[in-house]
Amino acid sequence: MNLDLMIVNLCCSAIMSLCGFWLLTERTMSRAVRINCALVACGGSVNSLGMIAALGHYGGFSYGEIWPGEAIVNVGAAALMFRWTWLSRRQRKDAESA
Repeated sequence: MNLDLMIVNLCCSAIMSLCGFWLLTERTMSRAVRINCALVACGGSVNSLGMIAALGHYGGFSYGEIWPGEAIVNVGAAALMFRWTWLSRRQRKDAESA
């Protein structure tokens, strides 16, 4: 288990979960996009909990090997989700102030 890749993957999964849950409330997005955000949020949550359990040695839980390509894809996905969340939040602020 590569600890550096595990931590990068954990951070990305947590960001994707938080952003996915935030984007579920975005009414300007289509229902299909919000369903996909829900799937990303749930997957990120389960992934995060699995890595936390493995890092904490909870009940002998073991997490699979993380490949560098997986971590790179997760960094990109987390960056996209964060950007969409940031834009959504800014649109809400603009709508409230108008």
